[in-house]
Amino acid sequence: MLEISRKIILRVIPALVSVLFLFSPSPSGSAEPVYDVLIKGGKIFDGTLRPPFTADIAVTDDRIAAIGKIKGKAKKIIQAKGLIVVPGFIDIHEHSDGIFGEDFPKMAPEIQEEYKINANAVFQGVTTVVTGNCGQSPFDTRKWLATVDEMHFGTNVAHLVPHGKIRSDLFGSNQPEKLAPDQLDRMKARVKEGMGNGAYGLSSGLAYAPGRISSPEEMIELCKIVRQYGGIYATHMRDESGAIREDGKVTLLESIREAVEVARKSGVSLQISHLKLQAPHTITGADILSVIESARSEGLNVTADSYPYTSGYSEMIIILPNRFKSPSGGIHPKYRNAEGREEIRKYIEQIFEDIPPEKIIIMSHPANKKYQGKTLKEIAWMEGKAPGECYVEQAMLDPVPTAVVFAHNEQAMIDFMPNHYVFTCSDGMAWSRKMEGAHPRFYGAFSTKLKTYAINRKIMSLQDAIRSMTYLPAEKLGLDDRGRLSEGAFADIAVINLKTLKTNATYRDPARYSGGVYCLLVNGVMTIEKGKLTGNRGGRALRKN
Repeated sequence: MLEISRKIILRVIPALVSVLFLFSPSPSGSAEPVYDVLIKGGKIFDGTLRPPFTADIAVTDDRIAAIGKIKGKAKKIIQAKGLIVVPGFIDIHEHSDGIFGEDFPKMAPEIQEEYKINANAVFQGVTTVVTGNCGQSPFDTRKWLATVDEMHFGTNVAHLVPHGKIRSDLFGSNQPEKLAPDQLDRMKARVKEGMGNGAYGLSSGLAYAPGRISSPEEMIELCKIVRQYGGIYATHMRDESGAIREDGKVTLLESIREAVEVARKSGVSLQISHLKLQAPHTITGADILSVIESARSEGLNVTADSYPYTSGYSEMIIILPNRFKSPSGGIHPKYRNAEGREEIRKYIEQIFEDIPPEKIIIMSHPANKKYQGKTLKEIAWMEGKAPGECYVEQAMLDPVPTAVVFAHNEQAMIDFMPNHYVFTCSDGMAWSRKMEGAHPRFYGAFSTKLKTYAINRKIMSLQDAIRSMTYLPAEKLGLDDRGRLSEGAFADIAVINLKTLKTNATYRDPARYSGGVYCLLVNGVMTIEKGKLTGNRGGRALRKN
C-alpha cells in the first residue's frame, strides 16, 4: 500500500509543479498563464469523428497545454480565424531514409539543408513520416534513428525493419529461395534486433529483389516476431496488376490474399502499401475492397494506404511479371539472350495496349542523362527504333532506369478513398528542388487529396480526408500522443488556409511546394510561419516502446 502511494505521489508531484509554474505570476503581477504559442479562433478538426468546432489552442514546450476559450499570454500568437487547425499529417508510407545514404555527404550544403527539413512534406502539413518501406533502406534501425536525431530532421520519423535489406545483407547475391532453418533463425534475429531498437514493424517488397523470391511461410515466421512487439507488417505486395494467371486467378487479388494469410497465421497487424490497380484493368476497385473487407470481417487488423495519383514511380521493369526478374535485381540472366529478349518484347507490346509508350516517362537514367524526362515513345523516336525494342534495351541496363508509369486505374483509386481503413500516403521522400527525378506526389499527395478529391470533387468529406491523414494512421502505429488535437498531446499542428490550398507540382515541373499551409508546428517548433519556412526543425526519431 505504501509502495502504491509512493508511486502516485511521484507521478502527481511533477504535474503539480508544471501547473504551478504555468500559472505563476508574471513580473507584472498577473496570474494568467504564459504559453509559447497561442492559436486563436481557428476551426478545429481534431482528427477524430468529433464535428469541427471553433476554439483556441495553447502550446507549451512540445505539448498542447489547453484547448478552448483561452485567456492568457503567449510568446507568439497565431490569428487563425477563417483557417482550419488540424493535427500534423502522418505519411505512413515514405522513403526519406533512401536519401541519406553514402552519397548524401557529397551533396552541396544548400541541397543538404533542403533535404534535412523535408520541405516538400512540411509544405503539405506533414509532421511525421514512416520510413523503411518496401523492404528497402540503406540503414539499420538504430543507425537511421540516430541519424534522424543528429541532423534534427524536419519531421518526426518512425521506421520499419526492411526485409529486403536484411536478406541482402545476410545472403548477398546468392539468395536462397527457401531458407534453411539456420538462415531463417538469422533473419529472425535481425528482425528482433530492429524491433528492439524501436522499429514500428516490418516491411516487405515482394515485387523487388530479393523479396520476390521469399515465400509466405518465411514472412509468417518473421511476422510472428513483429507481433510480439505490437508492430505492423507493411507489404508492397507481390503483384499489383489485374493480370490473369494461367489458373484464371487475378494476380492482385491473390497477392492481397497472400498478405492476409500472413496476417492470419502470424497474428500481425497488416498494412497493405500503396493500394492500387495496375494495368491490365481486368477487375474493379470493389473487387479489391471486398477481399480486404472479408479479412476485416474475420477480425483481422487489415488496413491499407493509397496516394491520389494514377502513376507509379519505380524501376521501369516493375510492370514486368516476376518471372522475368532476377532474385538479385534487374532482368533474370536466362532472359538476356536473343530468345529471352524477344519474349520480353512480345509481352511489353501487349502491355502497351493498356500502358502506351507515351505513358512511360524516364525519370532517372544513369547511363544516358539525355533520356531523363523523356517518354519511351520520344526515346524510341530519337533512336529510330520500335518502342518495344527500345524498352527491352533500357530494361537490360544495370542499374535499371527509374520511370513514372501511368498504369493505375483512376476509378479504383477513387473507390479506395472514402473507406476508413485506407489511409493517405505519398510514397515519396524528402527532396530538393535542385535535384531531378521527383514524382509530383512527393510535393502534392496530401494537398491533392484534400483539395481535389475532398473539397472539389467531394469523393469524401473534408473531415474523413483529414482523419485518413492523422488519427487513423496514428492509431494503426500506436502513436498515442500524435494524430489528434487534445490536451497533453504532442504539438504537431497544421494551420491551413483552404482558400489558398493548392497543389503546384506537375509531372513536367514536379519540384514545386504546395500552398495553403499558413503555419506548421512540429513538437511545438514553428517550422512554417505565415506560409514561409522559419529554418527551425523540430522533428524527432520515434521509437516504439
